[in-house]
Amino acid sequence: MAEDLGPWPPAQATVLLEVLKKAGLDPDAKRTREGIQVTVPDEQADDAHRILVANMDEIAQAARTPAKGRGSRPSESRSRAQRAPRPTSESSLPTERLTRLARPLGLLIVLLLVVGLAGPLRLPLLVIGVGALIYFIGKQAQRENGDR
Repeated sequence: MAEDLGPWPPAQATVLLEVLKKAGLDPDAKRTREGIQVTVPDEQADDAHRILVANMDEIAQAARTPAKGRGSRPSESRSRAQRAPRPTSESSLPTERLTRLARPLGLLIVLLLVVGLAGPLRLPLLVIGVGALIYFIGKQAQRENGDR
């Protein structure tokens, strides 16, 4: 019979298996849906628990350090919505892109009309209008990125 040490995340199971093997024990590991199932022979169970407790800090540290080697997969605790890529401007609908451009385009049209009718105040109005246009486009970009 084998003593079950429970399911472990892959990084922690790797460290646990190394620690048990260094101590001269014969651990066995199987991949399950819950994680890596680690077992040891019954006659080694007491030693395995003692070694597990003595090396708990090292095993816990394995969970905090990023996985190396082949790419790590996202954790199962994250939902699909969190894993889904955020929509970018290239993947948005044409109507969404036009809606985002409506305010800057409207401001540009009004700016050109005012500058065309202003006469001697054309240059200062043009500078102020371009500044306002840049400000509104920047604020819109901040809102889209979630920065406020």
